[in-house]
Amino acid sequence: MDDPFYKELSRWSREEVAAATQTVLEEAVCALVDHWVAETGVADIALCGGIHANVKLNQRISELPAVDSMWVFPHMGDGGLPLGAALAAANAPPATLETLYLGPRYTDNEIARELHLAHLKKTRPEDLAKEVANLLAQGKVGARFDGAMEYGPRALGNRSVLVRPDDPKVNDWLNDRLDRSEFMPFAPVVRAEDAPTFFPGLDKASQAARFMTTCFPCTPAFRKAAPGAVHVDDTARPQVLRREDNPDFYRILEEFCSATGLPALINTSFNRHEEPIVCSPHNAIRSWRESELDALAIGPYLVLRDAS
Repeated sequence: MDDPFYKELSRWSREEVAAATQTVLEEAVCALVDHWVAETGVADIALCGGIHANVKLNQRISELPAVDSMWVFPHMGDGGLPLGAALAAANAPPATLETLYLGPRYTDNEIARELHLAHLKKTRPEDLAKEVANLLAQGKVGARFDGAMEYGPRALGNRSVLVRPDDPKVNDWLNDRLDRSEFMPFAPVVRAEDAPTFFPGLDKASQAARFMTTCFPCTPAFRKAAPGAVHVDDTARPQVLRREDNPDFYRILEEFCSATGLPALINTSFNRHEEPIVCSPHNAIRSWRESELDALAIGPYLVLRDAS
């Protein structure tokens, strides 16, 4: 730390250093992409590795005039790179990755047992999706644990915390409830049929957008309707959800949009700060209790804070 470079950095705020680092990163990587598109004539870009957890960088790459399309391998980090090596070693033919719901799943009995051990009162609603949507429409914050866990460093509805997107101050109070840093932004989940209306440039990275791995500029209509899910530079990192990808999660979103007229929900990963995304029912119950969230939809069951 006695290097003159670090002494120079100390003259600037953390925000200024972060902004400069981001700018240099974007300039360097975009120049690299432009160079190799020109060298190879290949304008369909695939990205992998931890640097591409930087969704702003990914946006800049997709916006390059030389790029026709961009795909980000959804486990953009040390967990994803070995899979690429294994596929290459196996000489696997290229194929579209259709789902990230590849992790552990738990039976209704296993979930019920954990709720019983935790002494939580549960109900089993006839229409869970509609009941969850109505709670979210009322301004409640809900956690959802259902089906197989997502592969990769983000939640796509099965291990998610959900909340209305129309409160511009949600970043402050929800991060506080989740014990996260105040500057960590939230992402929206939007129905696939609505997304082109709200996110210019979606066509160049439509597959990446299914897995919440890039940013797009937002239209004025989306910024007005969902300010809690829009970054300070008027971009958002959406999950573009098709009905066939996750029918039960899609129904929650559909019912919420119908009840409120809002085009999206905030979808953030179900975990406390610096903890991994919850995997098991036991993890989910502990995290829900410590995060002071209002509702927990876990498998076919619903638990409410006031009733537990």
